Amino acid sequence: MKTAVLFSVALLSLTAGTAMAQSCDQGAPPVLVDGSTATEAQMADTMKAVKAYIVATEEYQACLEAAGRGGKVDVDAYNRSAARMEALAADFNKQLKTFKARNG
Repeated sequence: MKTAVLFSVALLSLTAGTAMAQSCDQGAPPVLVDGSTATEAQMADTMKAVKAYIVATEEYQACLEAAGRGGKVDVDAYNRSAARMEALAADFNKQLKTFKARNG
């Protein structure tokens, strides 16, 4: 009887971890505006969207970590999300620099 209960608990924890991992969603990155043509309002809106995406990515990574407790963290998904976030931030900073150069 104890073996059956332990097996059930182990199976439930594995299933819950899989379900949690499947509920982790980073979402799509925002579309960046062109700094050479964007208005100040467009740049401000884009900055807000980039910051929101960074927060969403951090939440996604925390979700992956939580889903991996007691098992294996999806390191590839975690690293891909970090790379996307870093690339988006770098691209936005490039557009912001272009915007500032144009507008003084």
